[in-house]
Amino acid sequence: MILQLEDVNSFYGASQILFHVNFQVDEADSVCVLGRNGVGKSTMMKSIVGNLNPRDKSLVTGRIQYCGENLVGMAPYKIARKRIAYVPQGRHIFPTLTTKENLLIAERKAESGREPWNLERVYELFPRLKERETFMGGRLSGGEQQMLTIARGLMQNPRLLLLDEITEGLAPIVVQELGEIIARLREQNVTILLAEQNVNFALSASRKCYIMEKGHIVYQGITAEIPPEILSQYLGL
Repeated sequence: MILQLEDVNSFYGASQILFHVNFQVDEADSVCVLGRNGVGKSTMMKSIVGNLNPRDKSLVTGRIQYCGENLVGMAPYKIARKRIAYVPQGRHIFPTLTTKENLLIAERKAESGREPWNLERVYELFPRLKERETFMGGRLSGGEQQMLTIARGLMQNPRLLLLDEITEGLAPIVVQELGEIIARLREQNVTILLAEQNVNFALSASRKCYIMEKGHIVYQGITAEIPPEILSQYLGL
């Protein structure tokens, strides 16, 4: 097990967003968190990487165990150094840097014994980024920017890759392409935690699934075994 949330509660000021959340991610597994807009998926991701803190009148309680260490209360930059790569909702690339510069700025040395993610390997996975390596980030299409954010995360050589709403606002053909990329990452045993509204994409991209409703985990199980009535009740399928 690489990540475990134990009785996690998250607050923005007086508003509680997450309620007693418990779940885990095993090494080399692919896990999705599903739910409608506003149920707390992105708050959960931000809680893991330390983006909720008292200076912003935000608070996280409980335990977020990563490789046996509690992340709650730890500074975001220290969490980032622990090989957790966060691909945030909204992309947030550097528009005035080239594609190549966006990648190199995130480059970190791989752990001993692990095959490194470097420019060559990233370009093999994302050939379009190779074609666009001299383009400014702001000139890339929405789909290309999303590919860049995932590739930038991989350049950190993470043990855990967090993907937050990566299909948002993208054309179906781009979503399909991202699905193929996630499938290749799974074949390479990259550990992935995915938060998504796009149900079909998330189910095809994960082995295990958690469903959120109003800040609570209301279902967990193997993705391929989710009962149709659960999908209907919580996701409208």
